[in-house]
Amino acid sequence: MLFRNRDFGLLWSGETVSLLGSEVSVIALPSLAVLAFGQGAVGVGLLVALQWLPFVLLAPILGVLTDRLRRLPLMQIANVARFVILGSLPLAWALGGLTIAHLYVAALLKGVFDVVFQLAYQAYLTQLLPREDFLDGNAKTQLSRSLSIVFGRSIGGALVGLLGAARAITVDAVSYLVSFVALSRIRAKEPEVAPSGGRGLAATMADLRSGLSITFGNRLLRYLTLMAMFGNLAVSMVLAMIIVFAYRDLGFTPAELGLALGVGGAPVLLGALLSRRVNEGLGIGRTLILTHVLLGVAFLIFPLADTGSKATALVVVMVAEGIATFTSPIANVGIMSLIQRATPPEAMGRMGGVALPLVWGANAAGPLIGAAVAALFASNVIPFLVASLLAFLAVVWVVAGGVHRLKDEVPEDMRVVL
Repeated sequence: MLFRNRDFGLLWSGETVSLLGSEVSVIALPSLAVLAFGQGAVGVGLLVALQWLPFVLLAPILGVLTDRLRRLPLMQIANVARFVILGSLPLAWALGGLTIAHLYVAALLKGVFDVVFQLAYQAYLTQLLPREDFLDGNAKTQLSRSLSIVFGRSIGGALVGLLGAARAITVDAVSYLVSFVALSRIRAKEPEVAPSGGRGLAATMADLRSGLSITFGNRLLRYLTLMAMFGNLAVSMVLAMIIVFAYRDLGFTPAELGLALGVGGAPVLLGALLSRRVNEGLGIGRTLILTHVLLGVAFLIFPLADTGSKATALVVVMVAEGIATFTSPIANVGIMSLIQRATPPEAMGRMGGVALPLVWGANAAGPLIGAAVAALFASNVIPFLVASLLAFLAVVWVVAGGVHRLKDEVPEDMRVVL
């Protein structure tokens, strides 16, 4: 059992604390921009975009770096860097020298080291755990993510109200320091990673091409990436459009919207708790089909909220949101477990570096597509139908790649060969 694995316990606990702190900053950073500098939608949008930009632009090269260096020190460096970067904000505030430019630069630099940590964490997990424990390890990580989303933002809002936005960011900064201390106590020896192509620009370009070949040359990884990209596009479209739909079409107040999304978001914890059992019971392939079908159905339910009273609308939104959030951690655990079983540990960085711009970049593209569709059809309902279609298309990629036939282990002919 992983609870008896001391080193995994340290890795997991450190990640849990830092994830919780990060969700505090999801509220605190934009609040600081609004309350201290009077920024509006454009300024806050830029602040959020700067944190995602490194995932799109720098992930491939940082993936190469991850495969060339030991992963544990990379995670420790990322934690210290984020502690310093975020810690500089409340310090500058206390000294009376904080500027909006400082806030934007901090957001961008934090995003860079978020990528470093994410790539190193995914790769390090495959070195720390035996193959048979990948599913359980990913399930526990997903549980931490779900808990942080549910409770971290509420805590962040309370801290902003109690301490102010700048001081609230201190909590996130300290969380990275706690994570650093936890990782420092891991005893497992990590092997040195020797890059196959040497050093220099030519070798780096060769590794970048290798990352593309690993990700898109392997049938399983290619279709998993496409499936995840389409799923994220659908989810991010709905996350953006539900706010507009609720206010303008359903007539929700902020309190009613918060209630609907809060209750609807709670099933994410149940999904995280059951993720390992569902994937083991149904098989990962069939689970991925089920979760994306349910996601598509959930998005078709949202427009029904506009067919009755406000009380009915509240219930419909809660049900649709509950179905969608329940499926997310279950699917994420299955996807990550298949990727780890198909990809050699020494190639995880390059694979993740190629996939992240597509999969996580979809989080930025989805709201833009949703807004364009809403404007084109002059309707806030049509984007939900488009999102549902994207979720169902994700199922097509699962079937086209033969992923639906996989139960647990990845057969030899579907694994990456270096």
